[in-house]
Parts: sequence; C-alpha cells; structure tokens
Amino acid sequence: MRAAVLTAPHAPLVIDDVETAATLRPNEVRVRTAAVGLCHSDLHVIDGLVARPMPVVLGHEASGTVAEVGSGVTDVSVGDHVVACFVVYCGQCRMCRAGRPAMCQDRTATMRGVDDEPRLSLGGREVHQWTNIAGFAEELVLHRNAVTVIDERMPLDLAAMLGCAVATGVGSAQTVARVAPGDHVVVIGCGGVGLNVSQGAALAGAATVIAVDRSDEKLALARERFGATHAVNTASDPDAVARILELTDGGADHSFEAVGLPGLVGLALDVTARGGSVWAVGVFGDAAEVTIPAAHLHAGKGVHGVRAGSLVPARDLPALVASYLDGRLELEALVGRRLPLERINEGVADLHAGTGARTLVVF
Repeated sequence: MRAAVLTAPHAPLVIDDVETAATLRPNEVRVRTAAVGLCHSDLHVIDGLVARPMPVVLGHEASGTVAEVGSGVTDVSVGDHVVACFVVYCGQCRMCRAGRPAMCQDRTATMRGVDDEPRLSLGGREVHQWTNIAGFAEELVLHRNAVTVIDERMPLDLAAMLGCAVATGVGSAQTVARVAPGDHVVVIGCGGVGLNVSQGAALAGAATVIAVDRSDEKLALARERFGATHAVNTASDPDAVARILELTDGGADHSFEAVGLPGLVGLALDVTARGGSVWAVGVFGDAAEVTIPAAHLHAGKGVHGVRAGSLVPARDLPALVASYLDGRLELEALVGRRLPLERINEGVADLHAGTGARTLVVF
C-alpha cells in the first residue's frame, strides 16, 4: 500500500510502498482508509518537538471501512464504517476499569511485541505507527480497541475528524470543563481543536464564547460557524487582555489553550476570573515548560491538563455522529482543504503557515 513516511525530523513526508502484515492477530482489524486529518500533533513530530522512533507513519484521526477482522473480534464486521482514534486502550488497567480509557496506563498491550512481525514495514525494516494508528496510509492494521463502528449515513471524510479535533474540542468543553449555561468562556487558538472547543461551549449554553487567534480568517469562522460570540485578534489588538476582561465582566470562568504554546497558558491565566479554570488542551513539545505566577494560584485559579477531551470512544463517537446527523454539530466548515495523499506535504505547509482549518487527505 502507499503511505506517507517520515524518515527524519524536519524532512518532507515521502510517499512510498509500505508493506502491511499479511496475517492479523486475533484482536486486530484491517481497515481501508477513507480519510485522515492533519493535526498540529503530527506537525510536532515533523518539527522534532516530539521525539518518536523513525521511520514513522503519522496521522491519528482517520476513518474507513473494515476489510478484515481477526479471529477473536466479534463486535466488528467486514464492511463496517469505523473511526480510528488515538485513544487506543487496553481495557484492563486501573484507568480503563474506571471508565477513563483516554488515560490508559498500558498502551503497549495494544501493540505487537518486539519479536512479532511488525504491522508496517519497508524493505524489511519496521515502520512505526504514530499513536498506534498511522493514518497517512491507504490501509490500517489496528488493535480492535482503536476503532469505533459508526452509522453508515455519516460521510466518511467528515467522520475522520471525530477521532481527534472534534472529540477533543467538544469533550474538553463539555465532559472535562463541564461548561454550564451562562458561563463565560475564552478559547485561545482557532484551529481544528479550538473551533470545536468553541462549538462545544456554545452547545453547552455558554453566555459568552470569545475566540482568540492571530488570524482574522479563523476568527471569522469561529464566529460565523462555531458558536463564538466575540473574536479578539491578539496580533492587531494591543489591548486584547483588557478587552477580554471587559467582555467577560472581569474574566472567564473557563479559558482553553488550544495551540500548544507554553506562553499562551499565561495569557489564559490573565483572562481568567478569580476562582476560574485554565484548561491546557494543546499538545506541547517534549521539552516545554509552563511557568505559573503564584499570584494566579492565590487568586484560586487552576491549570488543568486535558487529554483527548477525556474521550470514551464507544460512548462519545456515536453521540457525535448522531449530533451531526441531527444537524446540531458543524463539521463541513471545519474542512479547509481536501487533498490526495500525493499532495500531503501541501497540508503540512498549511499547518506551518497556520492557514485554513482542518486539511483532510482523502483516499
């Protein structure tokens, strides 16, 4: 099959013929990929901010059709439409037993062993799977717990984004922060995740949703399609903090950092009310450090890490599909461009430039 392979940090992705394992393990499925989204988390690996073994196939939000199932898989069938999500959980550890699969403590349980045939290989050498998914490829060989069966009425290209951008954004607002009717919310960063934090907060009944970004294009999208009530451009407004404090009557109840830049956590704290919460949704580089002035702690403000919007795939992904089919969830406006695999590096360039919303590679 064809896949986009990263051979070294800072290198372009190379389209190559990658071999997939001929035989499935009992707990595995084989999926023909329909679409995969490009995310800043993938960019962090390309830019060397997150270190991973190479060569590697990136891509962690994907959709497709099941082509084959292992002998032990009884609840997924050939022909099923599925979303592949980076919340790949063992199902047995303390966190999984507590209903928190996004915090799974034993991700290796869903991987093949070092002495097993690798799921992906190139010239006899293992090709690693980013987040146990490796979505930038025509075919996926995955642990059963990496896929969730969805309603076949759901467009598969849009379904790909449910696996990260949508689930993380909406879940961060609703499941993690539990935004309530009447709350004041600030969302810093209007990429795929940030737009869905905004959408999730709006659906939860927030009185004020302030989108913050450096792009007028993204801010307009947040206001017009994703529930933001106000937009603040930090590149052109020298009084951005004062303006946000005025709009929120002294500060937000919830501020979300959805970019992955440590300095923006400080901005989030500055625009959060006494006793309010900052939610760090963006993925930071391995070496990143966040400094918190003690005055914010004395003001009762909390900074909380967020992983995948505390996603429970079997519960949340079908619910998101139902919301889209009912007309309550915006997805189409989230797509900036649709590209074939051969042009995937154009999508990477878009991520570097910060242009557009989500780029989809469609097979």
